[in-house]
Amino acid sequence: MENFVLSQNVLRFLFSLGIIVGVVLVTALMRKIVRRFGERRRYTPNRIFQVIVLINTTGILVVFVLLSALWGFTGHGFMVFASSIFALAGIAFFAAWSILSNITAALVLFFHAPFGVMDRVRILDGDNTVTGRVRQMGLFFLILEDENGHRFSIPNNVLMQRTVLRLAPNKEIPQDQKHANPPK
Repeated sequence: MENFVLSQNVLRFLFSLGIIVGVVLVTALMRKIVRRFGERRRYTPNRIFQVIVLINTTGILVVFVLLSALWGFTGHGFMVFASSIFALAGIAFFAAWSILSNITAALVLFFHAPFGVMDRVRILDGDNTVTGRVRQMGLFFLILEDENGHRFSIPNNVLMQRTVLRLAPNKEIPQDQKHANPPK
């Protein structure tokens, strides 16, 4: 009986090692793909780093969940405690969906943005239309600077919901009738 328990623990240990090595290899491959993609698109190192941090965090969470399941952690008491905390956090942090939507939008923009840092863009949003040069693209928002040096922080999820025009680099900014200066 002792040999059976011992061999079962050795097998669990080997599976644990396999899970850790597997996740480390997959995350390393994903990091390499993201770096190459970012370098090909000439993204800033800061922008690439943010996506790599998300990959690393996801890898750690996957290892934690898989090892917990492998070693038989049922977590009944933990689940009661966690559900109570999540209920309180859900009430206290109602805006968490906004944070997640901005991070998701940042990932979509990382892989398929119609514009990049230092591009001139116009974000059409009714009376709140903004035109300027993209200065920074982060996990939560984009920094846009207009000709007067004013900086605007625009949430990433807004960029997914509004029309964004990428303007030609050396041409005058087009004006539509709604935003044209009124005659004097």
